[in-house]
Amino acid sequence: MRIKALIRALTGTSHIVCESIETDATTKAINIIAHPDSKSQYRCGICGKKSPGYDNGGGTRKWRCLDIGEAKAYVVAEAPRVCCKEHGVVTAFVPWARHKSRFCSSFEDTVAWLAVNSTRKCVAELMRIEWHTVGEILSRVYSGLEKKPSERFDNLVNIGIDETSYKKGHKYMTVVVNHDTNSVIWCSIGYKKEVLKKFFDGLTPEQRESIRCVSADGARWIADCVKEYCPNAALCIDPFHVVSWATDALDEVRRRAWSEANRVAKEVQKRHVGRPKKGETESPEKKLADDIKATRYALLKNPQDLTAHQEVQLKFLTTANPRLYRAYLLKEDLRLALKAGYESIGELLRKWMSWAQRCRIPEFRELRKKIKRNMTGILATAKHKLSNARIEATNNKIKLIIRRAYGFRNTDNLISMVMMSCSTVKPLLPGRT
Repeated sequence: MRIKALIRALTGTSHIVCESIETDATTKAINIIAHPDSKSQYRCGICGKKSPGYDNGGGTRKWRCLDIGEAKAYVVAEAPRVCCKEHGVVTAFVPWARHKSRFCSSFEDTVAWLAVNSTRKCVAELMRIEWHTVGEILSRVYSGLEKKPSERFDNLVNIGIDETSYKKGHKYMTVVVNHDTNSVIWCSIGYKKEVLKKFFDGLTPEQRESIRCVSADGARWIADCVKEYCPNAALCIDPFHVVSWATDALDEVRRRAWSEANRVAKEVQKRHVGRPKKGETESPEKKLADDIKATRYALLKNPQDLTAHQEVQLKFLTTANPRLYRAYLLKEDLRLALKAGYESIGELLRKWMSWAQRCRIPEFRELRKKIKRNMTGILATAKHKLSNARIEATNNKIKLIIRRAYGFRNTDNLISMVMMSCSTVKPLLPGRT
């Protein structure tokens, strides 16, 4: 009975009949000669339905199971083929392993749990398998964990949509998060409207109807999809991204001001023939260009975070470049307006847009058009108090997963890893349930 219990623990199943246990003198491995019990024999390896036998297959096969001390352990059994009505001729089902796997289920479950909680290199070394094998196991385990994937989309109310890079060279993946459960419910390689449509097409009309709020970063392709598939849902534009638009516009104004000042400095320098004299200081024009260039961090920071030196830099801009200082005030006024409550944010934004229209700064006039276009989404955020902070945190976690694994060659393995790390589907250690 003790031997039977040990074998069942190693293989993760009780539907196994052990014939004998042998030791390989060459590899010092332990081979468990076994076969499935009568209830598990002659079943399709894909659907598990009873099927007539076809042939003996390729003879005996070996499945790696959990180690016994320092020795590797294997299950050795016949692998006949059956003829399934639905799937045709396939390898027969074995209760201790997943279809097309050469590892026992308990071994794969252990690898998946370790991969979610540590580095892939560490898992490969500990379990004595190849680095790329870890990714293959992740995909098999994840596909077996979700019996009904559509259940993740039931009772959706507040969701967030965003894209994040997974590899250099403009390689992106689209991620959808359930705000109420703080979990990833869907992700796919690529972005833009045609990718996001796959998510909405996978929802039933009832599931799409239940969605009330969608948080996003203001991308048009997200807005178009939400409008097409969930017309009754409120699209919430995250205030953080709106402020980011303003800081980008402000930095463009700063770069343009520096470019103009630097061009004047070079023209002045051309008038002076020969090398600068000993002890000669740089021209006032060159100093002005350098001072404008150095104001970047002072302009982008919030006023309460400024150092004494940065406050001096801002004061310098009031006379040195009034247009750049006016752009800074526009950025700050927008930031403060977005912090206001739902009752007053609309009026404050309309006042800001009126000022931006009259400011004679091209970058902020373009920003005004963008904010006007997304006004409904910005107001919806203030009303529902739904930000994109949760999905941004998920994006950071995904980047950590990629960095910890030193990248993923196979995108299916990446998606499996993301879902098991960030969704409600979690791998379990064998014997811990």
